[in-house]
Amino acid sequence: MRRPSPLRRVPALLATAAALFMAAPGAPAGAAARSVLPSLPAPDAHGLTLQTWSVAAGQSERMGDASLTTAAIFAPHGGTPSIDPVRVPVRVRILLPEDYRRDPARPYPVLYLLHGGTGDVEQWSKTDEGNVTAALRGSAFNGIVVMPEGGKAGWYSDWPGHTDGFFAPQWETFHVEQLVPWIDANFNTVKSASGRAVAGVSMGGYGALRYAGRHPDLFSAVGAFSPGTDIYHPDAQALIAASTWQVGASILWTGLFDGKFRVTGDTPYRMATVFGPPATWPGQNPVNLALDGKYASYGGRMALYAGGAGGSGETAIGAGTAALHHDLKDRGVPHRYCQGAGEHQWPYWVPDLKDFVAYAYGTKPDSCPNGWGAETP
Repeated sequence: MRRPSPLRRVPALLATAAALFMAAPGAPAGAAARSVLPSLPAPDAHGLTLQTWSVAAGQSERMGDASLTTAAIFAPHGGTPSIDPVRVPVRVRILLPEDYRRDPARPYPVLYLLHGGTGDVEQWSKTDEGNVTAALRGSAFNGIVVMPEGGKAGWYSDWPGHTDGFFAPQWETFHVEQLVPWIDANFNTVKSASGRAVAGVSMGGYGALRYAGRHPDLFSAVGAFSPGTDIYHPDAQALIAASTWQVGASILWTGLFDGKFRVTGDTPYRMATVFGPPATWPGQNPVNLALDGKYASYGGRMALYAGGAGGSGETAIGAGTAALHHDLKDRGVPHRYCQGAGEHQWPYWVPDLKDFVAYAYGTKPDSCPNGWGAETP
């Protein structure tokens, strides 16, 4: 049976949300006493205010949740906001390397790992989804993994428009201008682009490509797993428009059942709400960013993965990723491109992540993940 993709699970999500909420696990007993999480020297900095910092519920002692508030989530816009206060807590999940406490003076690389549509800050760490702790165990990546909240349909954008409740998320500002320097201020990181990578799945794959293309001064490696690549495509616009109505600006459970978090209107209006007028889209669209040479600095540390080959699985996403691959080839940007018969599902994305860190931080694997064979030229 096919598992629903992160961008197409809304009906099931809404049908089971209340039951899941009641069953949500609490923090493991004694978690605070067992915590090996470091104290944070600059908890309130770069526009962020720390509310709590503790071991993530149900996770290892090396994985912590930082609950933060920021004026970027949410910003009043278009009228009197329907929520008070407008600023709401937002979580960032952080996985530390096993030797972090034993060698506190060592600078570590950082991987920013972005979740998919209708997902949340927990997606990459759930054992039946990303299972990042197990996925990276024994890999070439020995660093810090930062998994930030990005909204169920935030699209990693600073929304120029607003929800029906007159507020708007500013996800790019939160992630790029606030979170990156906050992480560097509080952890032993390589505080330059050479030490940072960004990767993501589905909507998060679009986010990774967006951030990498728009901020090459911040990152030196990028991985995109079944990513969105072209917001001009009618299928992409239909999906984006539907997401702004179905889950809107909700964050985990915040606003999920509040109609004021949604965006009503036709598809052009909803697209403009998230991305602004079409004249601004080339600067936000991966295929255009590639043609404009915005990925040139990632040569040799950029990787694309998608199923859909042979008419199976995610055919539209596969075709879009192939188009981006050809744009990069046309601009002479060395990159890894793996594609084959595959679905929009986690059993494909976890091997994608393993392959990406081997490629970006170790030795390029001889073959692509998921049994796809040799890399596509």
